Amino acid sequence: MVALIGVTGKNKMDTRLVIASPRSGSTWFVLSYFPNRQNDLGEFFNKDWRYWIKRRNNDFCKGILEKLNSDTLADKINFLETERQQGREYFCKLFPSQIYNQEDHREWLYSFYENDAVCYLQRHNKWQQFLSYVYQSKTYWEDPNPTNSETIVDKKVICTEEDVNNWIEMNNRDTSLDMSKFKNVQYYSYEQLNRPSDTVKLSDYLDYEKLITNCEEYKWMIS
Repeated sequence: MVALIGVTGKNKMDTRLVIASPRSGSTWFVLSYFPNRQNDLGEFFNKDWRYWIKRRNNDFCKGILEKLNSDTLADKINFLETERQQGREYFCKLFPSQIYNQEDHREWLYSFYENDAVCYLQRHNKWQQFLSYVYQSKTYWEDPNPTNSETIVDKKVICTEEDVNNWIEMNNRDTSLDMSKFKNVQYYSYEQLNRPSDTVKLSDYLDYEKLITNCEEYKWMIS
């Protein structure tokens, strides 16, 4: 893997976009590979972005929120375009399903970030990714990226076929991008990540296959 740099200015081709999918190690990746990132909007395109920045008391993002007319994708896109025209750039993490759902903004993404440095992170072990996502979903994302193992509480949850189908559909959208449309892409996988992070790796403390009742029934559906 090559050395990475954070967002430092409009005149340098620094990484401005990390494309990943839920539970692919994206928080670990951002925190450990971009410790000096600036103007970090987090998951700016997440429909629940407003909720998460307030939950985490992110003053920088709350200030950006005040500049938006609304929390819609259209207004977020307009904000980034307007800021770029004024020479201001931002760091974002994106799950493609966030811009490819009821609305499809993939062509805008290709155009806007065509010449920027982009990092693409995926997890090869889809079964473990699925288990991690289902567990977080069923526990209402109470503590998805803990910084202390003592805060981890294991709970029994139930997996259904609907959960599996919903995840497959979302994952298909998350892996739907034509990465050849970006000119400067660096590829990473969860399995390659080896830098220390302030977050705790949950799978070191939770046995998802034991905690998610009947998940084995659906393993054949996950590739």
